[in-house]
Amino acid sequence: MIYALPSISNTKSGFDALALLAKSSSSLKFSDLEVDFKNCSFFAANMAAVLGAVLGRIELAFNTVRIVNVPEKVQTILRKNEFLKGFDFETLSDSNGTTLPFRRIQLDDTTRFDGYIRRHVRGKGIPIMSEALSSVFKRKLYEVFENAAIHSNSEMGVCCCGQYFPNKQCLDITIADAGIGIRQNVRRHLHNNDISSLDALRWALQEGHSTKTGPHPGGLGLQFLKEFIQKNGGRIRIASRLGYYIFYRGNETFSKLAADLPGTAVTISINTADTTEYCLNSEVSADEIF
Repeated sequence: MIYALPSISNTKSGFDALALLAKSSSSLKFSDLEVDFKNCSFFAANMAAVLGAVLGRIELAFNTVRIVNVPEKVQTILRKNEFLKGFDFETLSDSNGTTLPFRRIQLDDTTRFDGYIRRHVRGKGIPIMSEALSSVFKRKLYEVFENAAIHSNSEMGVCCCGQYFPNKQCLDITIADAGIGIRQNVRRHLHNNDISSLDALRWALQEGHSTKTGPHPGGLGLQFLKEFIQKNGGRIRIASRLGYYIFYRGNETFSKLAADLPGTAVTISINTADTTEYCLNSEVSADEIF
């Protein structure tokens, strides 16, 4: 099978395109998939996490995946972040230090993601934070990954990737799996198989809602990040099965994807033009408040 991949942006159209790739190849088994990039003039580097999750699921069905005809500009991006390394392309040095490299991390190796974030977000334009807040921020990113590891049942693990865009003044970090998705978890939890992908997203994103059981229940791990992103002017995007969600400046938008995207992908977009110096409320004295 040959699939012509269009340009992949960090928007709903990019998720739609990758969902359509997943749908078109869903019946492949013991076969070959050639992903043709000849029509792909732009690829948002962080979206390599989503593409990696989709292709990883295809490979699990005993298929061979090849990537061909990658335009030079796109190839440079995907060689720098090491995504194409898994498809026999040589890696390019990231001399500008703008990439958070593509990694596929197994579900039982969650501490590796903690090290990944602590190593790679440094120097990527994140607004000034107190040491305490910086620690909490990184821990909350880790919780998003941990949630994927706990809930996804993804056989191929969880993919992560990111990109710092100095000119656009933005840092995008994406965490994606190709597991069962939010819809299936919510259906099981609520014992209701009629819940749609969009309704499952709405339920899961309400504060206090969780499908996790045991002594340490938790939701998607996004509440703290939503509060920070609202102040920062960034964005949160979530795509899971047929559901798509954007949080921007306090507004939430839900819409339907063009096809069923396996698993869940979360993108945190940080506004690096933000000059605010952040700290935890507990670090602010009464004199500073008044």
